[in-house]
Order: sequence, then structure tokens, then C-alpha cells
Amino acid sequence: MPLPLVKAIVFDAYGTLLDIRTIDQLLRELFGEKAGNIAAVWRQKQLEYTWLRTLMGRYKNFEAVTRDGLVFACKVAQAELTDAHILQLMEAYDRLLVYEDVRPALDRLKNKYRLAVLSNANPRMLESALAYNEVAEKMELILSADEAKLFKPRPEVYQLAVQKLNLSPEEILFISSNTWDVAGAKSFGLKVAWANRFDGYIEELGFEPDLIIENLEALAGKLDG
Repeated sequence: MPLPLVKAIVFDAYGTLLDIRTIDQLLRELFGEKAGNIAAVWRQKQLEYTWLRTLMGRYKNFEAVTRDGLVFACKVAQAELTDAHILQLMEAYDRLLVYEDVRPALDRLKNKYRLAVLSNANPRMLESALAYNEVAEKMELILSADEAKLFKPRPEVYQLAVQKLNLSPEEILFISSNTWDVAGAKSFGLKVAWANRFDGYIEELGFEPDLIIENLEALAGKLDG
């Protein structure tokens, strides 16, 4: 295994630990046949608004960005969005479920590595969802881009992991299922594993991951091996 210096493993949250598809059933209950379109546009705008706000120097935290993305998605779908709907959906984000492979993988990895989360989400959202799934206690640190008032893939956000863990970039393995996040972390200088959960493709940005795995249990197996 070509990662002998790694002392800590840092996880992205959404799509890596937390399954954002958990919210799909509620979307179907609220919006019927429009739910699929709303879900796709919501996720797209949630990401785009983090990048646009960072470029514009107009920071809002991830909770606000998520709410704004939902409002836009419902406009596109011409779906009525009430204050009650917004409250339900934002509360559902606090109860996103972890993927089935997460708990057993963390239990294996924590015996050998320091574990942390580094996410664009603000602390309240992160702490709520991780505590709901009883995985918060498995993490040494829960790090949020909110501290930098910027969003990934800005280098300052990945620097938080280096600073807070007091390790060099070569001693940190960052895990994400999001290919733009993989490229950002690798560009910064971290060791990077791509959790290719959905049979995707690496971005054409010139930054390849050090390791590609199917899920976190596969990662634990690779590192144990």
C-alpha cells in the first residue's frame, strides 16, 4: 500500500458518509412526480451556489445555501414551496442516513488512524446528522468550511485539516465520493482516495486520486492489507 506516512483519515460528509438520497421519499410525498427534477436541480444549485458565493466573496453558510438551492429548484419545477415544506426538508437534512458501509469501516479504521470530517456544511448541520447516526463519537474532529468562510475546493478549507490535526498534507488521507472535491484536495497536496460509489469518472483537471475504492469498507480492507 503506497500510503505509509498516513496518520489520519479525513472524510467528506455528503455523498461520502451521508446518503443524500435519504431525502427522496419526503420529496415524493411533498411534490409527487416533480420530486426527481427538484432533487437533481437542488443538489446542482447547492453546489453551484457554494462556488459562486466563494468566487463573489459573498459567503453564506451551507444551511442558507441549501435553502436557497431548494427555493430555486422548486421554481424551476413550478412546484409550490411553503414555509412548512422548507422546514420539513431542512430538518430532514439533519437526519440523512449514513451508507451501510460507514459504521463497520469506521470501527476498523479508528483502531489505526485518527479520524475526522471536513465538509462544506456548517457545524450545526454536521453535528446533527453525525450524531443522529451515532458516528460523531468515532471522529476526533468535525471540521467545517464555515470556519474559513469559504467553500471547498478553496485551498484554505483543506488547510483546516492540516492545521487542526497538526499534520503535514502527506500524513492525511482525504476521502470523498465527489470528483470535484477529489481534485481540490489533491491539488492542495493531500493524499486522496476517491470513493467511487456510483460508477463515475474522474474530472479532467489533471489531479488523479492516490486510491480508488468502491466504498469505505473497501478502503478499510485496502489499508489493512
